[in-house]
Amino acid sequence: MRRCPLPPELGSQFSTPAALTKGVHPKRLGAGDVTAPFRGMRARDEIATFSDLARAALAVLPPQALFSHVTAARLMGMPLPMVRQAQEALHFTVPRNLSRWRHEGFVEHHGDRTPATSAGLPVVAVAETWVDLAAIVTLTDLVIAGDYVLHEGLCSKAGLVTAVSGRRGARGIRKCASALPQLRAGSASPMETRARLLFEQWGLPEPELNVDVFDVHGGWIARVDFLWRTAGVVGEYYGAVHGNSWTGDLTRSAQLEDAGYRVVVMTSRDLGVGAGDLRARLTRLLAC
Repeated sequence: MRRCPLPPELGSQFSTPAALTKGVHPKRLGAGDVTAPFRGMRARDEIATFSDLARAALAVLPPQALFSHVTAARLMGMPLPMVRQAQEALHFTVPRNLSRWRHEGFVEHHGDRTPATSAGLPVVAVAETWVDLAAIVTLTDLVIAGDYVLHEGLCSKAGLVTAVSGRRGARGIRKCASALPQLRAGSASPMETRARLLFEQWGLPEPELNVDVFDVHGGWIARVDFLWRTAGVVGEYYGAVHGNSWTGDLTRSAQLEDAGYRVVVMTSRDLGVGAGDLRARLTRLLAC
């Protein structure tokens, strides 16, 4: 049997009450050409990305809703290593004066937030989103998210400081205050942030982050993850992304060593079970 076309004015995502109001039969809403990402709404298009899912949610959310907390952070691209995406509900914030709105698959927050857009979707502004995260994530993950914000130019550190000062007494605000002095715009990945936080815990000198290194003739050699310039030590974190470039990485390390630098390569193991060996080696090299 040929399916009855859905009214075009419903758009790509729509609530079931809106469809019923337009005369759509309830059985039509269970047909195979529509999906149900959330109870009470339908979508004509495939939900392929997280942005698609959030966009579909607008069909059922209150008009004043702004995506917030981990949802806003993900839409902005912030890395959240400890948040399991598969079980994550969508977080949103509405003004304080609105009544409670409960719906399966969503976490509702109330508060006055600055609106912004990300991926074409309404979100809480970057700095305020970072503050909101403090109530949910660990201190380390909050620093990782803050480093990303600074490195990508989404917000200045002054903007984060202002957001923190405007939320005195909020959940996690002390965590924000602890995180602020640890943020560095030079950290280009979550594992680089984890590494430099370990260096600090070990009492090592703070390295320069993602800086260019030149030979004695002024020729460029490489941009390195960590540089202890006075000690002549370079630190390089090798993650999975280096799996297809190891020959080039070896050449670069040889060039750095030819220029007089001692190169310390570290992997995820060195930041975990092998941290003791990494600490001992760096301590010895930086003391020379």
